[in-house]
Amino acid sequence: MKRTLFISAIMAGVLSIGSASAQTQGGLFGTTEFEASTLKALPQWQQVISTFSDLKAAARSCDDDILKCGSQQMTLWRTKIQELEHAATSLKIREINSFINRWQNASDQDLYGQDDHWAAPLDFIKKGGDSEDFAIMKYVSLKELGINPSQMRIAVTSDVLRGQTHTILAVKFGGKTLILDSQNDSVLADDLINYYVPFYSANETTRWAHIPGHIAEGSVGGIKQ
Repeated sequence: MKRTLFISAIMAGVLSIGSASAQTQGGLFGTTEFEASTLKALPQWQQVISTFSDLKAAARSCDDDILKCGSQQMTLWRTKIQELEHAATSLKIREINSFINRWQNASDQDLYGQDDHWAAPLDFIKKGGDSEDFAIMKYVSLKELGINPSQMRIAVTSDVLRGQTHTILAVKFGGKTLILDSQNDSVLADDLINYYVPFYSANETTRWAHIPGHIAEGSVGGIKQ
């Protein structure tokens, strides 16, 4: 029953993209991807994107005057961004992953009284959040540090080891897709991981639906040896 519902959820995501979408094999986590240049199906992500200008203004104010940072968390974030400004890209990716992972991990129900809430980065800085909020904060941090948003995606997945939905940030760098994960301070390439099965992924311009090969093959998730 669970397997049928899981496949149905993935197929629903593919159908929502539409038949005219671009299709790519060998995509994120080895899936077949269906691309669309619209974010209409992701209203929470669109709402978060609309708050990026607020984050930029608050960051500028904090950089100009530490007394205007508003919180210790904002001060720490701005210090880390300045520290990494001239670092190598690989170091930026590793450091941002482990640094943001220090924030409080809390459920949407505990923080907002909702089952699913995508927090604005400014709210995450103050309160912490759950997996998609960590991924979004890493996205905006790396974007400020010069990584092109076209090389990054917020990816909502099924964590088949823990039996729950989990969101990560995927970053293309050095010919690989690197996974920044709130459950792991180490940054691994997606071809070393097969316990995450993506439902969909998105950046600021594009979204993708995914069909994983192992559904047809009936394999079980785990770390490749």
